[in-house]
Amino acid sequence: MEDKYFAPGMPENEKDDHIVSAVALKGHVKAVAIRTTAMVEEMRKIHDTSPVVTAALGRFMTGSLLIAENIKGEKDTQTTVIRADGPIGGMTCVCDSKGHARCYALNNNVEASYHKPGKLNVGEAVGKGTLTVIRDLGLKEPFNGTVELMSGEIAEDFTYYLASSEQTPSVVALGVQVGPEGVLNAGGMMIQLMPGYTEEDIDYVEERANGGFPEITFLMEEGFSPAKILDLFLGDPEIEYLSGAPVSYRCTCSKERMSAGIAALGKDEIRSLSEDEKGIDAECHFCNKKYHFTSEEILSLL
Repeated sequence: MEDKYFAPGMPENEKDDHIVSAVALKGHVKAVAIRTTAMVEEMRKIHDTSPVVTAALGRFMTGSLLIAENIKGEKDTQTTVIRADGPIGGMTCVCDSKGHARCYALNNNVEASYHKPGKLNVGEAVGKGTLTVIRDLGLKEPFNGTVELMSGEIAEDFTYYLASSEQTPSVVALGVQVGPEGVLNAGGMMIQLMPGYTEEDIDYVEERANGGFPEITFLMEEGFSPAKILDLFLGDPEIEYLSGAPVSYRCTCSKERMSAGIAALGKDEIRSLSEDEKGIDAECHFCNKKYHFTSEEILSLL
């Protein structure tokens, strides 16, 4: 691997899923890029998503990881939720500070329409609605921000959220390339203006973003790693890579967690569930794993 494109913590194989952060333009710009191809494919297999849901949920999970890049506490989590009137209905993603994410859509099987041949119309499948970001950083109250969806195409919606709720002027680009056999490429990039930025910095970033910069999936297809994508976008020989880390799809469900969920239902509901002699199966939305509870186990939760 060329040292020029190396961030501390990056996996040895730059084709493995990972995230990279950097600063450029005299520290006035922070940039983050991510490859999520394997984890979006794993998500597709777990939920058996149709192509347009794969693209929407894949972009949503990738964008969620990008904006979660700055959560660092051992137990910190970020939950992103879209609720909308399109056929997908909504999506939920949970990220932690170790680069793990898990997600699901309310409807996994949506027929696709296209902007043009090969370009899925994600916005139509998502529809109009809201994007909510909840960060639990171990404080008394979690941080909570909600914005209207701008387009349902996901990248523009995260861009608007960052500017509106976090007062951080940003550019977010996301892409998921779906082929007949599954996910070919997936990833994203986030460029943020930092305190002290100048009008020249704004003009420069806008010019790069609006000047026909290639799509993320095209660059990945051409062999660009996240670090190289940032270098290409910023065009700054003084770019400094700060850190890298692997990312992966990981669910944290367990029978104990499911028990806690059932226990929270209330006494009448628990008694009602315990009346079924066969017991019940509780299914995790994020990984589809099922946990069986006997009637005795359910009663014991009282």
